[in-house]
Amino acid sequence: MEHVRLPLTSKDYILKKIVKESLVNNCLKSKNYVIEAIHFHLLKSNKLISFFTMPNHYGRKPRQPGGSQKVILAVGGSRHGRNLDTTEWYDPKINQWQPGPQTIASRFSGGLAVVKDNFVIYLGGVNLGSAHQSVYMLDLSSESPYWKSSVDMLIKRRHLGVGVINNYIYAVGGSDNNSCLSSAEVFDCRTQEWSMISSMNTRRSSAGIGVLYNLLFVVGGVDGLSKRRLNSVECYHPSLDKWTPVSKMRVRRSGLGVGVVNDVVYAVGGTDGFKVHKSVEAYSLSTGVWTSIPDMHLCRQFPGVAVLDGLLYVVGGDDGTSTFDSVEFYNPRNKRNSSITGLGSFINGLLNSLSIDNIAVL
Repeated sequence: MEHVRLPLTSKDYILKKIVKESLVNNCLKSKNYVIEAIHFHLLKSNKLISFFTMPNHYGRKPRQPGGSQKVILAVGGSRHGRNLDTTEWYDPKINQWQPGPQTIASRFSGGLAVVKDNFVIYLGGVNLGSAHQSVYMLDLSSESPYWKSSVDMLIKRRHLGVGVINNYIYAVGGSDNNSCLSSAEVFDCRTQEWSMISSMNTRRSSAGIGVLYNLLFVVGGVDGLSKRRLNSVECYHPSLDKWTPVSKMRVRRSGLGVGVVNDVVYAVGGTDGFKVHKSVEAYSLSTGVWTSIPDMHLCRQFPGVAVLDGLLYVVGGDDGTSTFDSVEFYNPRNKRNSSITGLGSFINGLLNSLSIDNIAVL
């Protein structure tokens, strides 16, 4: 019975089926598991327990290997010009957003990474008008997750791009308090140290990042000198410490979102400096070119982009006038866009929404 996750079954099933089972009633240890499951449902009904506070023995910790439920996490951003210190997470099984732990400091235009399914890392961003090099971590494997300080980056960065390859976190481009950056650095999660890598060929801020076949793709952005929006793309090869150009996008985009689904890189929304796009384009290594796919329902710049269960989610952002709490997703299988329930708060900036592997029980 210790391998059966009774708290994840319905209360009615437990009361009508499990408690009447003679095999359970004749085993004291099994009866204790039933009592624990009923206790969980009482806490849940009183809203005293959530995904982030649920003890591991209630079934929050994912089974290994594979099979864990995924959620989408949104961290920081801004609302009506005010930076946010909020965390929200979305469970697609019930189509609901829920609040998570408050961050250490309000942040806007930072970057977010997930390492080994359990560690959420927030890098840089803006607070009180200044770029930061600080890094915060949320450990979802702990009993009561909370944000705590981690090792600072070497350079202050806002509107940076972030990607994860194996045990390495890459912080790419962005801008410090004075200029747009071409530099990039990497954090080794095993040694807990940052080190510089080769600089990009182009200065880029507000670019999108995607990881495909253990290669880092940096898409679009603004060059910071002429404020020219870019349609160029660069690819970083970690084993060579080298950046190489990739085919250009069809449209110039900064403040775009990037996601990778089924070995295809998607560039979502953004702005060319004159208008905010609702268009999306896709890049495949097999063809080596960018192609257009159906537009989003709304024009969005600085959206959060997440990939979950083979779907490309686009979260929040703005159209240059209004900030959105809405969410839509694209299904590559049938090439259709759909909308879902909005966020609990209006989130703008580089929303930092992405999928993480963990069990979510509401």
